[in-house]
Amino acid sequence: MPSSVLPLPVVNNSSKIQLIRIGHVYHGHPDLRKFQAFARDFGFEEVAEVDGKIYYRGYGKDPYIYVASKSGSEKEFGGGAFIAKTQEDFEKAAALENAVVSDISKAPGGGKMISIPIPSGNKIHIAFGQEEREAAKTAVSKTEVHKGAFNTSLEKSRKGEFQRFKPGPAMIHKLGHFGFISKKWDEDVAFYTEKFNFVPSDVLHAPGNSDMDVMTFLHLDLGEEYTDHHTLFVARAPPDMPATMMHHTSFEVDDFDTQLLGHEHLLSKGYTLVWGVGRHVLGSQIFDYWKDPSGFTIEHYADGDLVNVHTKALRQEDQGPNTLSVWGPNLPEVF
Repeated sequence: MPSSVLPLPVVNNSSKIQLIRIGHVYHGHPDLRKFQAFARDFGFEEVAEVDGKIYYRGYGKDPYIYVASKSGSEKEFGGGAFIAKTQEDFEKAAALENAVVSDISKAPGGGKMISIPIPSGNKIHIAFGQEEREAAKTAVSKTEVHKGAFNTSLEKSRKGEFQRFKPGPAMIHKLGHFGFISKKWDEDVAFYTEKFNFVPSDVLHAPGNSDMDVMTFLHLDLGEEYTDHHTLFVARAPPDMPATMMHHTSFEVDDFDTQLLGHEHLLSKGYTLVWGVGRHVLGSQIFDYWKDPSGFTIEHYADGDLVNVHTKALRQEDQGPNTLSVWGPNLPEVF
């Protein structure tokens, strides 16, 4: 059987387009108003509605992290946008084959954007020149009445103070990552790692077949600077899957209490739980996956790992549920 593996290590260099973080994602919804109600309950802050698009932000520095628009009868994923490090990197992206300039000057924060097709058919967007928000210095919350330090078994930092919370949405800090299941896994992964500063944090190969990689978690190589364990993941589609499909988007919340309170809030509103709450193995995030009204899977996460240029990429066998979580509910078949 021919080898279909991602060569390790993947080394970043100055010839590649340097990206500094993930910025936002595009989703088309058959019923935009239903999603608007869900977005409020999920913890997004609505920024503006411009030309039929609703822009949502977190309390981080990005002017928006989610763009919702009206689709036809089916939901549509429009790709993820990443921020170029420099004008030169933006121009390198513009020079890629079939790159198209997109006008985002009317969007919150302004700026400019290039849209580039990926081998399996979706797009990567590269933005530059956006005006950043002044990020919150403390977590924005709709669930805290009073929150102090966390008392562990050996260190009691909170003395004479009480933890007090109330039900409410888990307010979002930033977009953390998204992922998709690719019918052209080898081509897609090569595109991201050869054109841009995406490098693997972890790679999974098929059970009993080390010559067939089936999933990789990719982070942006920022050198010595630490960054999220993954900002993108790509899974290999099984042979019977007819086309590449979007898997989920993931948004960071402050901590475990916030996440669980948000979980209870979404349950109280009657939304559909997919999987959670649990703790991932690769990336270590505490996860909580939901279906929005259009059927997209969307995640709250907290307490994820950070990596830098010195973090060694690892390849291991995909062991199904045991690879994905260390505790939590059983992995649902739909996942």
